[in-house]
Amino acid sequence: MIMPSQANELELAQQAFPQTPIELPKTHLEMGHRYLAGILGFLIAGLALIAYQQKHNRAYPHLLSYLLLMLVTIQAAFGMWTVTLKLYPPVVTLHLLGGMFTLLLLIVLRKRIEQLNDGKVSDAGSYPRIVKVALVALILQIAAGGWTSSNYAGPACEHWLSCNPGSAIEPDFGTGFDPTVVIGPDYQGGYLPIEARAAIQIGHRLGALAVLVVCIGLLVKLRKVKPVAGALVLLATTLFAQLLLGVLNVVWAVPALLAMLHHGFAVVLVLILLHIGFKASAVKEVS
Repeated sequence: MIMPSQANELELAQQAFPQTPIELPKTHLEMGHRYLAGILGFLIAGLALIAYQQKHNRAYPHLLSYLLLMLVTIQAAFGMWTVTLKLYPPVVTLHLLGGMFTLLLLIVLRKRIEQLNDGKVSDAGSYPRIVKVALVALILQIAAGGWTSSNYAGPACEHWLSCNPGSAIEPDFGTGFDPTVVIGPDYQGGYLPIEARAAIQIGHRLGALAVLVVCIGLLVKLRKVKPVAGALVLLATTLFAQLLLGVLNVVWAVPALLAMLHHGFAVVLVLILLHIGFKASAVKEVS
């Protein structure tokens, strides 16, 4: 839980892991991530305690609060395994998804408590069907993005529209999407052959196309629903920006800043869809 800083500590760390160079800027990011995760864990434990104190209030979202506590505990385990299993792709991908679902549950919990304070009855099933489909498609695409990142498959296709045109590389989907990846090797920098990584990149692009089609359908379906008009414009703008970031990541060989922005905009898309769902669920004409 601490980071080596003194010369003798750095020397001991280098001796313990001779194959891994010490990069202090990355160390700062990693430790910052761990401390923030710990703070979040304590806050969620506090939310669970509040839920327990509200045990006589049947309308309070007790289950949601306890699920959050369970999820953040599992997240801590996945964070540990991410390190001890040397960036094992299934664990890294599940860790990413765990973070996403933690955010989703926190937002839903906040909304439920707001509804409780306003005297409203929440109805989880009242989301328009098209919003539910878009959320599922986007979360699956985020999972595919996690698999792409954890296997370092971003640079596997050198062209933004096609994948290595004119080359002898044949995409290997069987290996690329085999979840039973061997445990043991160091996956930093990528372990799978280029054929498998190319298949992963192609799969991620097809997923992006599916999300685009579903979101266009959502924009058309809800275009006349006035409460979500502004959110629909924001959705279309963010979707365009996300696609542009995807293209630029390929063209510029996945620089770290663009990759982080790409992940960030995916989260923003989820938040926008949640907002649209909450707003549109109050409109009876939408189904």
